[in-house]
Amino acid sequence: MTPLMIRAATVKDVSSIVRIRLAVLSKEEIRGFSAPEFTTTYTSTEELRKVWSRENRLKDGFEVFVAEDEGKMVGFIVFKMERDYGYVDNIVVAKEEQGKGIGRALVAYVEGIAKSKGCYLMKTDTTENADGVP
Repeated sequence: MTPLMIRAATVKDVSSIVRIRLAVLSKEEIRGFSAPEFTTTYTSTEELRKVWSRENRLKDGFEVFVAEDEGKMVGFIVFKMERDYGYVDNIVVAKEEQGKGIGRALVAYVEGIAKSKGCYLMKTDTTENADGVP
């Protein structure tokens, strides 16, 4: 059994990122949980490519990392270092891979990046859907 590998994403990963995101939540469910301007970023290959800047960075400074198991992408995390804290914007694990510690490993990976930069605080937020359900 090959251990889980976490690496910086590349623009070549865009279609797999979108595939995983759409398999976890439908476009309708995503619309219910996100502001309209954010509903297409991870659900459209074209839209995600538009915001990709270089290497694993999006134009807004967020970095994307992917988890692979035996060469197959099984999840991703979107992370940004702010001045004095790390911020997790998005984390998605393929439905069939959930419950195996992949999300935990992705968070630990970006926590390691934050710690290496002398930062010991991480933040994230949650979103309520259109019905007000978190």
